[in-house]
Amino acid sequence: MTQDNVRQLADWLEENMAAIADRKVQLNPETIFAVLDDFGVLNNPVVKYFDITEETYYQSESDHKLTLSDDHKLLIDVTDRIMVTHVDGVLAENKVNFEYSHEAVYEDRYLVKRDLEVLTYGLAVIGAVAATVKHNLIQADLSKDAVLSLALAAQNIANWQAK
Repeated sequence: MTQDNVRQLADWLEENMAAIADRKVQLNPETIFAVLDDFGVLNNPVVKYFDITEETYYQSESDHKLTLSDDHKLLIDVTDRIMVTHVDGVLAENKVNFEYSHEAVYEDRYLVKRDLEVLTYGLAVIGAVAATVKHNLIQADLSKDAVLSLALAAQNIANWQAK
């Protein structure tokens, strides 16, 4: 993973957020998936998670930050998101602590702007970290559920744009 890829992607998302929400610019989720896979946080490529059940993910890999409410529901249908909101730590000691918040992307309907915020802000925070620390610190300290949330946001935005 190059640090520039994460920052450039976050910058592009920020610049194009309104156009993506207006369906004037297409979001390519594959670009985001490649960056997320490069983090090396999840055991498998992110696209492999969309078709497994919440129960399977919860029991096999989840770090239990994501609210999973229906064991039989597929992960692609999860409506909770974990937003990477903040990072702190002591770089000289190789310690990084990511902070998270829950974001609901559905109320009466799908809220594409919320997923865009989860994706854009999360990648911006991770990109800032990637520019200053070793890759293995991101791999060790970034939540699996947060990475999955970023992938879910990207795929759901693309699905929404396709309708």
